[in-house]
Amino acid sequence: MELATDTHMTESSSSADHSVAIPAVDQGMSIRLAAVISVVSAIVVGGASYAVIAAGLSAGMTRLFALLALLAFVALVYGLIELSLAVIATSAERRRKDREVTERRQGDRARKPKR
Repeated sequence: MELATDTHMTESSSSADHSVAIPAVDQGMSIRLAAVISVVSAIVVGGASYAVIAAGLSAGMTRLFALLALLAFVALVYGLIELSLAVIATSAERRRKDREVTERRQGDRARKPKR
C-alpha cells in the first residue's frame, strides 16, 4: 500500500466566506407522534390492567391481557423517552437557528464578543 505523495492539502484563502449555513440534521421522532404513542399506550395499559384485575375472565384471557399490558407499558416508556428526546432536539434546533440569526447581524446589532 503506497501513500500518495503528489497531493497536498492547501488552506483556503482568508477572504473566503466562512458563514456557510449548517444543514439541518434529522432529529428523530416529532413531539406530536411521541405524545400520541405515550397517550395511546397509557390508555391501553390502564384498560388491560383493569381487565386483568377486575374482570372474571378465563386464565388464557387474563394472561393475554397481562401480556398486552406489559407490551403497552414498554411502548409507554419508549414514547416517553422519545418525547423527552424530541423536546431536547426541538430546543437545540431553535437555539441553533437563533445563533445563525445572531451571527448574521451587522453594525450596531452585531454580536458583541464575550470578555
